[in-house]
Amino acid sequence: LNMLGYILFKSYCESGTVDDVNQTVCAYSDAVRDDTGHVGYLASLGRSLQLRFERLGSLLDSNQSVDMLEDALRLTPDGHLDIPERLNDLGLSLLRRFQRLGDLSDINKAVLMLEDAVQLTPDGHPDKPGRLNNLGNSLARRYERLGDLSDINKSVFVKEDAVQLTPDGHPDKPGWLNNLGNSLLHRFKRLSDLSDINKSVLMLEDAVQLTPDGHPDKPFVLNNLGNSFVGRFEWYGDLSDINKSVLMLEDAVKRTPDGHPERPTRLNNLGNSFLRRFERLGDLSDIKNSVLMFEDAVQLTPDGHPDKPSWLNNLGGSLVRWFKQDGDLSDINKSVLMFEDAVELTPDGHPDKPRWLNNLGNSLLHRFQRLGDLTDINKSVLMAEDAVQLTPDGHPNKPSLLNNLGNSFLSRFERLGDLSDINKAVLMFEDAVQLTPDGHPEKPSFLNNLGNSLSRRSVWLGDLSDINKSVLMLENAVRLTPDGHLDKPKWLNNLGESLFKRFLRLGDLSDINKSVLIAEDAVQLTPDGHSDKPSRLSSLGTSLLGRFERLGDLSDINKAVLMLEDAVELTPDGHPDKLARLSNLGSSFLTRFERLGDLSDINKSVVMFENAIQLIPEKHRYKPSLLNNLGNSLSCRFEQLHNPEDSWQLVLHYTSAACSTIGSAHIRFAAANSWAKHAHIIQPSSIIHAYTTAINLLPEVAWLGLSITDRHYHLSKAGQVVREAASAAIAMQDYQMAVEWLDQGRSVIWGQFLNLRTPVDELREKYPVLADRLVSLSKLLETTGANAVAVADATKLQSLQLIAEQSHAIALERNHVLQLIRAIPRFEKFLLPKRISELSMAAKKGPVAIVNISDYGCDALILTPGHADKVIHVPLTDFTIHKAQDMVTDLASIVGAPGRSDRLYGSVEGYKAPEDIISHILSELWFGIVRPILNALAIITPVSQDLKRIWWCPTGPLAFLPIHAAGLYGEDQAFGSKLSDFLISSYTPSLTALIEGYRSQSESQARLQLLAVTQPSAEGQFYIPGTQDEIKCIKRHAKGKVPVLWLNEDMATIENVQKGMKESRWVHFACHGMQKSTPTESALLLAGSSQLKISDIIQLNLPHADLAFLSACQTATGSIELQDESVHLTASMLLAGYRGVIGTMWSIGDNIAPQVAGDVYAYLLKASPPDPTRAAEALHLAIKSYQEQLGANKSFFHWVPFIHFGV
Repeated sequence: LNMLGYILFKSYCESGTVDDVNQTVCAYSDAVRDDTGHVGYLASLGRSLQLRFERLGSLLDSNQSVDMLEDALRLTPDGHLDIPERLNDLGLSLLRRFQRLGDLSDINKAVLMLEDAVQLTPDGHPDKPGRLNNLGNSLARRYERLGDLSDINKSVFVKEDAVQLTPDGHPDKPGWLNNLGNSLLHRFKRLSDLSDINKSVLMLEDAVQLTPDGHPDKPFVLNNLGNSFVGRFEWYGDLSDINKSVLMLEDAVKRTPDGHPERPTRLNNLGNSFLRRFERLGDLSDIKNSVLMFEDAVQLTPDGHPDKPSWLNNLGGSLVRWFKQDGDLSDINKSVLMFEDAVELTPDGHPDKPRWLNNLGNSLLHRFQRLGDLTDINKSVLMAEDAVQLTPDGHPNKPSLLNNLGNSFLSRFERLGDLSDINKAVLMFEDAVQLTPDGHPEKPSFLNNLGNSLSRRSVWLGDLSDINKSVLMLENAVRLTPDGHLDKPKWLNNLGESLFKRFLRLGDLSDINKSVLIAEDAVQLTPDGHSDKPSRLSSLGTSLLGRFERLGDLSDINKAVLMLEDAVELTPDGHPDKLARLSNLGSSFLTRFERLGDLSDINKSVVMFENAIQLIPEKHRYKPSLLNNLGNSLSCRFEQLHNPEDSWQLVLHYTSAACSTIGSAHIRFAAANSWAKHAHIIQPSSIIHAYTTAINLLPEVAWLGLSITDRHYHLSKAGQVVREAASAAIAMQDYQMAVEWLDQGRSVIWGQFLNLRTPVDELREKYPVLADRLVSLSKLLETTGANAVAVADATKLQSLQLIAEQSHAIALERNHVLQLIRAIPRFEKFLLPKRISELSMAAKKGPVAIVNISDYGCDALILTPGHADKVIHVPLTDFTIHKAQDMVTDLASIVGAPGRSDRLYGSVEGYKAPEDIISHILSELWFGIVRPILNALAIITPVSQDLKRIWWCPTGPLAFLPIHAAGLYGEDQAFGSKLSDFLISSYTPSLTALIEGYRSQSESQARLQLLAVTQPSAEGQFYIPGTQDEIKCIKRHAKGKVPVLWLNEDMATIENVQKGMKESRWVHFACHGMQKSTPTESALLLAGSSQLKISDIIQLNLPHADLAFLSACQTATGSIELQDESVHLTASMLLAGYRGVIGTMWSIGDNIAPQVAGDVYAYLLKASPPDPTRAAEALHLAIKSYQEQLGANKSFFHWVPFIHFGV
């Protein structure tokens, strides 16, 4: 019976038939039954059961094989010559069971058995190479599961020994070469050492050459050589490798007879090779052949066979690829079924389970992208998360799994707009890129996905660092992808989209021109009929539309319409991207109508948007954008046709968009603004609701998780909306609401910083843990937010991106902590905007006049001491926003455009200033603004001494006009004809800022010391020698009263100055100032032309600070784009903690500054102790003294620029 079993065993090895293997098992089973104690029979039965398991996949066979071989080993006495063979057989059986079940104990025990077998086999023994080879195979399998590099290294080492110990001509030599080639291929995939893949190919080529035609192993080695060629192709991209791979594998399949147990494996590998070639060349015959090969492999493999899940998985993968090519829903549905079967047939703990889960998630993702079923994307995320969790760090598949999880998060974000999803997507892609070595074939794909996710987040949050890094990542993806690669058009398309988005933010023409060229390439490289063709046409159309809006070339808009029409036509009904393409087409029709006025275009635009809205699910994040776009089209049509139905519809759509709880805050804010503007005419009853919605959205528009630069960008148009909102509230006679809105909606960044620094003593008393966490997060956010200045420099981009992502995470957590706090009784209003009862405290020491100006009128809202909730309204009917804007333009032409920073050298006698222009401006301010306010306050009698204070809070263009100097001068001048005859003026960025200045000075180690900083020279600036005289004058007045720390020229480094500011209560700067287009980059120029920037100053947070005197140029000149944000050096000193600041609105004469500064300090230092809150009075008197000195020769340019901010 034993001999019969052996004969049948040999027959099976030749034929591979099920009948032969069944008879082999029966023969050995009978032999064991007749002689239960015969160890050799037990071992033979164990081996035959293993063979049948490999053929039919019955787990019972595998378990019985292990049991028989364990019994055989146990019954073999120590020292017996058969012990190594028994160990080897048991190790192989455990290895096969591990490959089926994935039980780590099996593979670990297999390695131990095979190590013992090798160790007990003496050198020179004919079985030594075979046992080394088996040990190498088991180590390779364990490496595939755990990713331990030592396993694959040892596998290569022992297989090399097996080859070396086997003489040329030995029949097993080709097998050992084959297995060594396989291990080298595995190591190459991990370490990307090109010598490994090249050596792998050489080993396998030798194996093929040494195996004669007709040898049963010939198909086996041809198969493995084909796999190695695939591996090298994936790295080098050499088409000859993938073509050779197909030839080798076709030959292997051809040589493998029907019914042979290895035929499914070889069909599977050939299918994989066809798939790879398709991915490179896009030949449809390859993807069709791939699917056919995988289908045959699956069909020929019986249920329960250990390889069945793998073949199902690969078939699913090829169907996904085919679906991506032709968009046939039956392919993606079948793909999902294949992956589900693969997952279900694979036991938990199996090394391939994570891959199957990942691929199932990927297939569900593709189906979601086509059908939009939320259950698919949610399940996709779960599958991908499980795959990542089950894969140990260091495993070669980890980057790919992270990448696919990122794709699932990204797609779910696209639908639902959950910020946590896009943040997780970016993190997954960043990890995938970081873990993938340069040169790896999947690196371009991971870079593309990272770039794409950053591009999507940039649209949502408006973070410039995101879009800059996106462009960089996508450029790298394109650069690393060879021409002709199937994915190259996709990477190009995404790069074009990213460049377009950057153009929208920065307006750089080179970006939009590149975007169009790249999008054209992507379209050209995408064959007709490809499922991505509509997407690429849509991207090209959108870029052409953007370029038309900038340059106005009609050929661009006409071509854009054609591209977008094709995109819509080629997108099947039910496709989730149909609505976006309809929207893009609608936008192009709207834009062409605005240029050419063809009514058919505006009608088509409305229809496109209406169709898109009909298709969009209720909770889709894109819905507010579509509603807003439809509102815009209806608005254009209403202006043309005056159809009442359009008017009501447009308000309805704007309202729905603005009030949505999902979607981009920027879109919702724009919709709220449009709603409000139209409500003035169409639906006045909803105006307050519209503006309330807009102002409540400001914290999201200027989200704390963004850099200050990004927040300023998003606030550039917000000030106008807030001023219009205040005008609407004033028209409704709700003056308190107007005041609240103006304080909440202006100087937003100011308010955010003060909010971050607000003491939490009351909260800490009862909830110390929450208080400490809030303070910690606020401090972190203050630092990261101020540091994150957006740049495009690749060398700085990585650290900038890290800061941005830290800010996002911290801001989200801080919001969560605030929600917890506000859920506590008595803390419901914690850190929410101040109401009028609190804001009225700003008028503690004198009236505060907020002067609001908008297209709807000019009004003053005045708070007065002792009247908590009372707001005095003064309509300023003779003053308009157009008049204010003209004045700002005239003034700028006189004193120099923003950016002029020199503190002028010497006398200004040679400066031919048109005094009559500024005189006219001051008289207009007197009649139009100041005198009506004085009348409302019943201040009608001028006084020459003991003047009271007034604080001005001007809005919009008024922030650039010298209200403090308003009056009649020259021939019309008389006592009582100017503001300074009645009141002493100060300014404040907001009511909250003034309230902050009234705080009692905190106890500090800082003594009353004056820091004097002088820097007469700076690169590219005039030399200003008067700075030395200025400080000498100050020192004379301070002698014996206040110590002066003087940092002059080279001593005035940024480090020394900041240290001095922390140690001194007063600070005086006599140097050049510099106003920059990026406001937070505006700076005081110190030693070596170093720059103490606004972004540096606002982080100082000096609780002891009292007074700052900026005797530099344009220190109180803000940005014309950010009129309501008070972004200038003077305001930054207030934010740093100084209670009062003297600055200048424009350049001052070098011979004037010492006199004014000397007089200010002479007055302040008379008192003991000196009182910094009298700085405004000191400046008033110093200017008055200077005017009296000059008499009739006085020039407005000498004294008007000096202003006081704060308490």
